[in-house]
Amino acid sequence: MIVSILQPPYPSPGQATAALSWQTKTLRAIEKKSTDLILLPENSNCTGGLNFAETLHLLENEGAQFVVEMRTQAERIGAAIMAGVMTRDASGTLRNELMLIPPGEPSRYLYSKNHLVRPELEHGILPGDRANVFFYNGICFGAAICFDFYFPELFCHYAKQRVDVLVIVSHQRQEPSENLVLLSRARAFDCGCTLLRAAPAMDNSDIGGRSMVIAPDGSVLADAGGTPGVLTCEIDPKARFIRAASYSEPNRIGDYREIIQNACRPELYWRT
Repeated sequence: MIVSILQPPYPSPGQATAALSWQTKTLRAIEKKSTDLILLPENSNCTGGLNFAETLHLLENEGAQFVVEMRTQAERIGAAIMAGVMTRDASGTLRNELMLIPPGEPSRYLYSKNHLVRPELEHGILPGDRANVFFYNGICFGAAICFDFYFPELFCHYAKQRVDVLVIVSHQRQEPSENLVLLSRARAFDCGCTLLRAAPAMDNSDIGGRSMVIAPDGSVLADAGGTPGVLTCEIDPKARFIRAASYSEPNRIGDYREIIQNACRPELYWRT
């Protein structure tokens, strides 16, 4: 499976149109049948507004046009697109979600951000109320959006469900890049699965960015660093971290996550 991750330049306030144009141009440059899955960062349809009022205007106008553009490019390329988007339903409810646009199939929303930062709550964005895995083409996915990334309990939940691929879409713009690498490797290792991360590049390459592909053993397969562009990598979505069960049994190997899960004693950890 070939995945392509867009790492756009982070837009300063007022650069929303430029951000959408960069993403549109970049999607249009991807060749037909060259990839299977394209991943875009959080709020890819409405980032860069001067204020929240402009963000809402973008959501209903240029951002809505960009969602149509993603559908067009998914069909042209022959690849599914997963993108972090802000949504507003008929009742006016706002959510921060992960959207799937599969070629030849209806679009659907896979996950709503569960852990919201204070500005999101103040703007009336509602958190999700579940963290279910989802399936596409026989692959079991788990997702996290930005602040969700910092809650290890969420990833313990995914590990128990034996997720195949973790998808992280983000707009982290203050976190040191080395922390993002550390946490991404830990999340992949703890879940024993491949991790895909999409985020924008900041002007300071030591902050934010780091769209990445991480293997189940925590090794970095591909890293966009702090430079805008497209990160493309071939993965085995069913790969697992296989290792010796213990030091004294070098010939007995197994799925690392299953070994951990079988030895887990949750009654110790949740005791009050």
